[in-house]
Amino acid sequence: MKLLAAFLAALALGALAQSTGTPVVIKREGCFAAISLAFSPDGSELAQACGFAPIELFDTTNYHKARTFRSQIDYAPDLRGFAFSPDGKTMATVRPIIGAEIWNAADPGKQVPAENAESFKSFYGVDELYALDKPLRVLEAPRASRDEFASALDVDYSPDGKFLFTKHHNGHVKIWDTSSWTLQREFIVSDKGNSALFSVLAIAPDSKSFVVGDQDGVLHDWNLDSKSETRAVGSPDGGGKMLVNLVFSADGKILVAIHRGKKLADGTAVVWNTTDWTSHTLSGYAAAAFSRDGRLLALGGPDIKLFDSVSRKELRTIEVPTFTKGELLPDSTNRRDAGEKTASGVSSFAFSPDGETLAFGCFYTLHIMKLDR
Repeated sequence: MKLLAAFLAALALGALAQSTGTPVVIKREGCFAAISLAFSPDGSELAQACGFAPIELFDTTNYHKARTFRSQIDYAPDLRGFAFSPDGKTMATVRPIIGAEIWNAADPGKQVPAENAESFKSFYGVDELYALDKPLRVLEAPRASRDEFASALDVDYSPDGKFLFTKHHNGHVKIWDTSSWTLQREFIVSDKGNSALFSVLAIAPDSKSFVVGDQDGVLHDWNLDSKSETRAVGSPDGGGKMLVNLVFSADGKILVAIHRGKKLADGTAVVWNTTDWTSHTLSGYAAAAFSRDGRLLALGGPDIKLFDSVSRKELRTIEVPTFTKGELLPDSTNRRDAGEKTASGVSSFAFSPDGETLAFGCFYTLHIMKLDR
């Protein structure tokens, strides 16, 4: 309780500092708002997932080159989830009907033909695009019946890299052994046949448990060894709003839960102390991320707040850049409202492995900023 109290006191009293450096801004016609961002373990790529828009992996050398997946170029984008393995050797994606696919992270892919350059340059926001064609393996073969309720919706590796978790529309969580790629366990976290009842999943840093959040804002903690739910906790301050993001600190002592609002500015961050499961609510935040070493916590909404999670000191406020509709939206320069500023705010975060770079997704834009630590 003292740990949480000190943390919350610092949130209220920490000194502000201005950020330094001009961020790299990538404008993308194909991404209304990034729902998730992730750096590769070596920091050489930044993956952006945009819901029904293509997932792409930016080369962080200059962000002018990216990889995506052949299915997203030849067909309507249907990848719903993406994750890097902790050792950086593989990547996992999920497609609703096919299930999880495992890819060689070192595969450079095949360059998209030059005749398509103009069409993908603005859509993807890059000058060079490469497509990954064939996965190393498919964990579930395509179903003849196209059972929508059993389809996979999200994927993530355990922090120790031994397991791959897949979240399914029917309320099940499947756990795969990454050495043999065989199904090891299956949890029924919702028996009502509707994945909307649990919207997000986070794996504890010790890889021994996972937490899922349901549509009413309640957290359910599941133990892998006992294969049972150990607790269910809900914050009245969450207002019963659906959870859209869960992030653990590196030591697992803090869990930040983001509850959805009608607008980004209406989101709610509930900070949980996992030692005694007490919580405190911070209003106006729609995204959260911890740095890999656990020293920095970023909370985002209309602006960004950075905190030192060890000293509990607020380090700085970062203003989110804004653009006019004419600058961002295709074929909008002749609109009457082309000069109006667009509604802005942060929808997702990612820290680079060294903690020196912060990426954040906004309205039709991806921002990459160097941090002065």
